[in-house]
Amino acid sequence: MDSKDARESLESGGGGARCRCSNGRRNSAAVLLIHSLLIAACAVLSLNIYLREQPGSSKQHDVGIYMQMIEIDSDELRFSTIWNHTVHLQDDKRVKLECAGPYTVYLWACMTKISTEAVVNLTMEQGIKSFHLQTLWGNECKEMQKEIMLSEKDDVTVYIKGYVKDTRKIRLFLGLHYMLGAQCFPNPLDPELLKQLGY
Repeated sequence: MDSKDARESLESGGGGARCRCSNGRRNSAAVLLIHSLLIAACAVLSLNIYLREQPGSSKQHDVGIYMQMIEIDSDELRFSTIWNHTVHLQDDKRVKLECAGPYTVYLWACMTKISTEAVVNLTMEQGIKSFHLQTLWGNECKEMQKEIMLSEKDDVTVYIKGYVKDTRKIRLFLGLHYMLGAQCFPNPLDPELLKQLGY
């Protein structure tokens, strides 16, 4: 009997061997189940990795503050917060840091002279340390960026010297950005820490 005869015999149900397909169906169902479980596991793993890598995840947060000047109170600048994370503005003029270390300070400032020639100097102070930020002349805009070391022990304030009320207008934005990202270390030169280490 050739292959054509065998196929006709199977299709007609007579004579030769009978097809037993129940084992094949069980094997196919098991393979399909395993395949579906592997796809589901890969989807869950991919979603988990995707959510952990999103900018909103806790590991991705930058540490810093971005502020706009709202007024000058005596020689101190008062600010409103535009954005911040882990760095806080208190009483509109004192910046509280939680991490010691290197910070990038960036500033954009414009001064419009209304009357009299004037020069103003902007400084940032923390405890006994003072950092010159910018000198502004009448009718000009300036921007600057510098890296400075700050401590978590004292608040940061910004002062303006040479400002005479109602003789000029100033528009100013200031940012502080912690350069070590989400890592936060104590100041290694802190006297209390040195004392604990036996220095």
